[in-house]
Amino acid sequence: MDTLETKTAEALESIKAQVKTEIKDRTDVIDRQITELSSVKAESKEYGVKLDSVEKNIKALGDQIVALAQKHDTTTDEISTKGFGKLVMESKSIQGFINGETTKGKIEVKNTILNNGNSTSQHDTLQGLVPGAMAELTVMPTIPMGQTDSNSVFYSKESNWINGAASQVEGATKATSTLTFAEVNEPVRTIAHTLKVSKQSLSDSPFLESYVEMRMKHGIEDEKENQVINGDGSGVNMSGLLKTGNHSVVSPTGTVDIFGLANKLKTAIKVNKYKPAVFYINPEDWGNAETERRASGDNAFVAASGAVSYPNGGLTPLLWGLPVVQSTNVAAGTLICADPSTYMYVERESTVVEMFEQDGDNVEKNLITVRAEVRGALLVFTASGVATGDITSIT
Repeated sequence: MDTLETKTAEALESIKAQVKTEIKDRTDVIDRQITELSSVKAESKEYGVKLDSVEKNIKALGDQIVALAQKHDTTTDEISTKGFGKLVMESKSIQGFINGETTKGKIEVKNTILNNGNSTSQHDTLQGLVPGAMAELTVMPTIPMGQTDSNSVFYSKESNWINGAASQVEGATKATSTLTFAEVNEPVRTIAHTLKVSKQSLSDSPFLESYVEMRMKHGIEDEKENQVINGDGSGVNMSGLLKTGNHSVVSPTGTVDIFGLANKLKTAIKVNKYKPAVFYINPEDWGNAETERRASGDNAFVAASGAVSYPNGGLTPLLWGLPVVQSTNVAAGTLICADPSTYMYVERESTVVEMFEQDGDNVEKNLITVRAEVRGALLVFTASGVATGDITSIT
């Protein structure tokens, strides 16, 4: 029994000793962690002081940079070339501050302006290209369009009609009418032009290629409108509206202004049993008509008296109720009134713009030939649907 109690007591003492030892070990660890924590706090406090110092130095540096506009030892030429930020960072004084060699950084720029190589006045470059003047294409949208697959167009048109219809006596010979036709052959005409462009310019400026294409195409379309109006049918010209035999001429006798002449043209077409639908006029003549006064000393415009109206927000002027188409392809002094159902433009090939390197000495000179062309013809079915008058003959 005593032996059991003795062994139990010894076991308890051994356990107590182990627990005491473990407690001491844990206490030592805690003490070391407390010591380390105190050290970290001290370092953090010191770091905070250093951080405050750095912030103050940065603020001082900012103030110095702001003051650089007034106090300089580097030329403004260097600033415009390198950039102000790069110049500051390359300064030995600033580099010394960054590397911890000094407690502050400083840079001065000389207050000297030099126009060396125009570096003080930088220029901007606009993208693209500023286009030249281009005539507004106004005639073709009013022309009926057709197609042809040939190099000439044959058609028959009425050349004479006499209506002999009349009331008849029972058993008498019936009245006779006259109707004759004429065969017409209108050749398809080609409108074209070319332009030489250096290969380098097209490569260096992608925009130039599209601009050249647009300009060449516009030139073709502008000449097509000119041919539709003024082509005299000779040589390689189209038969335009003003070709002899394609229109009727109305005398301005009895009119006192362009408005009276316009009314006579409109009436002439109606008398011929066609339907007038449009006026063609030169912009200068139309401007004169719009600003014509009723009488000397009278500030009222003749046009405002009822001959002219401006629907569609003023974008479409009407003369005696018909649209006024202004085009520089109509010669100054000429007024045209027409029924578009009496003529048609037939297209053989639409406007095409092509580029060729193999042309002449292009290869030797590194050039590109640009060609634009269109093929078509104007068919005027009757002269009774187009009436013209001379504005300059108005008395």
